[in-house]
Amino acid sequence: AGGQYRLFHRADLIDLLHWAARRAGVRVLLLQKVREVVPGPEPLVRLASGAELCADLVVGADGLHSVLRQALNGDEEPFFTGQVAWRAVIDNPTERRDDVTLHMAPHRHLVTYPLRQGRQLNIVAVQERAAWVGEDWRQQDDPEALRAAFADFAPDVRALLDRIETVHLWGLFRHRIAPVWHREGVALLGDALHPTLPFLAQGANMALEDGWVLAEALGRAEAIEPGLAEYRARREARVARVVRAASGNARKYHLAFPPLRWAARTGLRMAGRVAPGMMLRSFDWLYGVDVTEGSAARSRK
Repeated sequence: AGGQYRLFHRADLIDLLHWAARRAGVRVLLLQKVREVVPGPEPLVRLASGAELCADLVVGADGLHSVLRQALNGDEEPFFTGQVAWRAVIDNPTERRDDVTLHMAPHRHLVTYPLRQGRQLNIVAVQERAAWVGEDWRQQDDPEALRAAFADFAPDVRALLDRIETVHLWGLFRHRIAPVWHREGVALLGDALHPTLPFLAQGANMALEDGWVLAEALGRAEAIEPGLAEYRARREARVARVVRAASGNARKYHLAFPPLRWAARTGLRMAGRVAPGMMLRSFDWLYGVDVTEGSAARSRK
């Protein structure tokens, strides 16, 4: 939007979407666990409580460990990328309100950005390591372990890390884009369909775009199946490119060979000073697409 970031706390975004859904008349059931989804002319959702629900269309937006993804695509074995990530939120001690800062070092990088009108600061720190860590992002770690891993970073970064009281740690795994996007009466969306590494900050954005395009495609289709086919046709190339770009950034951020690291960072600095517009235009394929504008704003091939 105008070359500026719009930063949301995830909980605030969920609250906003929940409010909009309720306002539109959607019935929201909380504290429910889906045990099974059965595709068909009247797809069936079985809950852990034993209850069964039917619908014209079931959309699986249930994340990495999606029940519907498994039903459509079977079991899979994601592979550990050799990287782990810490995430923490602290009160913002700076004047920053809408900027994102990236700090890079061999085999590590750290990103900070403000949340909630600048009242808080989100910290995401990534380190390469051989040991596997669980994929569950709710696993807690000792803040001292994070501070030790980044002890050689700049004083201002260490000062932020010193403020951390609670931190979560999880392993980063690569998942393939699901080969089967939809079947009779069911469809996948967001991380359940195309999980991506967090190195392009597009996971939630892609899910929101999916939702808009899916609703638009179904709204003008004569039946559900043609609408689902259009949804896949409009989204497949774009999400695949985002997943590839995020995986590529994982390598760029952690360059360890000194000549390569120096050349890459010198090139970025020079490009930023001499031709900043060119740098921004190189991401037009990503940020220049607005799915809410309809067919005129569809992803460039």
